[in-house]
Amino acid sequence: MLQAMREGVGRWVAVVILGLLSVAFIFWGVDFTLTGSPFAAKVNGTDIPILEFERGLQAQQAEYQELYRTEITDDLQRELRLAVLEQLIRNEALLQNVESAGYRVSDERLISSIRERPEFQIGDEFSIDVYRATLLNLGMAQPTFEAMQRENLSLLELQGGIMTSGFYTEEEYTRYVELYNQRREIAYALFSVDDFLAEAIVEEEAVLSHYEANQAAYYSDESVNLEYIEILGADLAADVELTEEDIAAYYEDERYRFQTEEERRAAHILIDKDTGDPDAVVAEILDRLNDGEEFSALAEEFSEDAGTMGQGGDLGWVSRGLLVGPFEDALFSMVVGDIEGPVETDFGYHIIRLDEIRAEELQTLEDVRDELVLDMQAQRSEQLFYDRASQLADLSFEAFDELATVATQMDVPLQTFEGFTRNGTSSPFLLSTPVVQAAYSFEVLEQRENSLPIELSPDHVLVVRVTDHQVPAEQSLEIVREEVEQELLRVEARRLAEVASAAFLSATPRAEDLEVLASENGGTWVPAAFVERTNADIPTQVLASAFRSPKPLPGSVIRELVSLASGDQAVLLLYTVEPGLVDTISREERDLQIRQLAEQATMFEITGYASQVREEATVRIPDIVLDPVF
Repeated sequence: MLQAMREGVGRWVAVVILGLLSVAFIFWGVDFTLTGSPFAAKVNGTDIPILEFERGLQAQQAEYQELYRTEITDDLQRELRLAVLEQLIRNEALLQNVESAGYRVSDERLISSIRERPEFQIGDEFSIDVYRATLLNLGMAQPTFEAMQRENLSLLELQGGIMTSGFYTEEEYTRYVELYNQRREIAYALFSVDDFLAEAIVEEEAVLSHYEANQAAYYSDESVNLEYIEILGADLAADVELTEEDIAAYYEDERYRFQTEEERRAAHILIDKDTGDPDAVVAEILDRLNDGEEFSALAEEFSEDAGTMGQGGDLGWVSRGLLVGPFEDALFSMVVGDIEGPVETDFGYHIIRLDEIRAEELQTLEDVRDELVLDMQAQRSEQLFYDRASQLADLSFEAFDELATVATQMDVPLQTFEGFTRNGTSSPFLLSTPVVQAAYSFEVLEQRENSLPIELSPDHVLVVRVTDHQVPAEQSLEIVREEVEQELLRVEARRLAEVASAAFLSATPRAEDLEVLASENGGTWVPAAFVERTNADIPTQVLASAFRSPKPLPGSVIRELVSLASGDQAVLLLYTVEPGLVDTISREERDLQIRQLAEQATMFEITGYASQVREEATVRIPDIVLDPVF
């Protein structure tokens, strides 16, 4: 496992490698998915490839295990398969819906979205070299990535179209403010369990009876004693040494990162081929440009590229390889200030203006030396870590059931910990779940073998060995007496608090001074005050009850007994309810809130629309995809 980790560069690369291997298996007649199905699902007759599903599933599984550090059960495996498949089905149904409506993502919109992605930028500027290198590392062809990006943009445009149609009326907002900003005048008495502990008495007979009835609750925790060797990446960073020759050689290897190709900034006007008489429209535009009219104004008037027409046709900075052939050929043959057109592409006829040229540049070694040093230190530290982790894996496997010789060979300390519990409550590790799984496995616990390497984080690996096993055992009353007594004392104190709160509640209608009455019953009085839903000073259960209660009639008081999660008791008195006032909110804040509420409402609409499209689609899922036979 660690060898594979060392040779890779992360979870996502592993997923891509598995995907590439699966393609090779298909050519050799091997069923990578073991499902025996050529597709994961059919949506309105269109296949969702089984490989696309498997890659998505692998990524989802890896993300789950990295997040929760726990084994994926058979039931959870099926849930993950269904979740990944449903997402793919919904996306395919939505894409078909968008396509049937005639929507298409233009090349210019696609280029703009790619250029804006931070992973393809250096210093906030798009780099074609980084773009190509990133896709190369992912093992993904440029056309494949761009096709996926087009699909994503289609779905985003669909979502954006629905969101822009959302609204929230002033009347709805007024009602929202009246409810959400509502104020309620309340008072309450709090009867804390801790305040009644001194009065609580537990008889010896009750202690013995409770112990005998609940002996299973007082067994000792199962635990093991461990020996372990750990490798920490942070401990290896100091061992990294770099020479000037190393840095210079690395600069030569990485110079593509610091070299920018020639880029050109251009604007364009796109005329659709389906326009009534595109030649006449193009001629009119060119004539008006010759007469001195602004290019940007004509772009807003005539251009049918929704992504750039609002910006006067501006395409931003463009380098070779990003545009369709005829457009790119024309652009890179122009000089600044030229206007060319019409240039025909699959999207229509373009009139192009070249605004600026940014020449190719190369940052010197001195300019980027600090960045290179940091990169090299990180890489070499990571390499040292993986080398040491691989060495630990190999040596501990060879040693089989002891770690002392491994520690000696690696010149690292052999550490110990006693009383490592199965539930992880007693542990020297910040993340104990994977260690528990390893330590209590049959091989390690029963056969006393060394564990496989346990990855607690990307730079923290350890191997453990069990030296002793303490099974759960019944503990005598003498050992757990204090624990039993404290439990019973709190039960009795809670009962006393309940009695006191009930007595206070029954006496409130006749009491002249509620503070005195609360004190006489062992409680604390909190006088009347107006509170809002967001008040953090009021116990959660008291606040929830206050806003859940109906509005009291004029001159009346609503009284309610409230049990808190801690066991404490409270008596709530509700006097008055005041609605929130829209007039107290500034126009700027009001507009912001209305926009936010409209967005929330439209998100529900988007979810509903996607669900409807999914329900209306004809979907076929082979049974073996969800329940594969392994």
